[in-house]
Amino acid sequence: MKRVGHSLIELVLEKSLWFVLLSCALAVVINGALSSIIMILSVPLFMDSIGTAVIAALFGLVPGIMVGLLTNGFIEVLQCFPGTIYPFGLVGAGTAIVVALMVKNGRFSTVPDAIVTFLIVVLVNAVLGAIIATFVFGGVTGVSMDYLTIGLFTALKSMLQAAFWARIPVNLMDKGIAVTVAYMVFKWVHGTGG
Repeated sequence: MKRVGHSLIELVLEKSLWFVLLSCALAVVINGALSSIIMILSVPLFMDSIGTAVIAALFGLVPGIMVGLLTNGFIEVLQCFPGTIYPFGLVGAGTAIVVALMVKNGRFSTVPDAIVTFLIVVLVNAVLGAIIATFVFGGVTGVSMDYLTIGLFTALKSMLQAAFWARIPVNLMDKGIAVTVAYMVFKWVHGTGG
């Protein structure tokens, strides 16, 4: 006799299409809601990648990239289309790529693995974010981090370097939260989380 009910963990491990798509949609909404709250409060974080990292860890590269890109489209809509958010979907995709590849290569199963993943995500996000901010927006994107970027620009005389270095402390906090949550959910789903 076929069992009708499924536990949440079984659904994640089975990776059924409907469950993956539903999880991706939920991750986009969570990312968008957290990011919008952070924007309203003018906190110098992004909080737009927790769902992206979790989906990449649980379901892989394509769903993770999809969440990273769609999150920024959703936030763009929530913020009434300022035009400064969607290009950073590539940064979210970068988070998904790093996390998914680390999981695929068996490098997301220990705390040191999670720390390495976190540091790579921080670096990738800072590089991609700085490139987009500098070459698409001239370095200033209308977020509280811009004050640090402008201050660093006066010292460094390079907008790309200023945009990069301004993103490091923000990403250390922001992506630390995202990768920690993804690691904890990943360990819980795979039954090794304590």
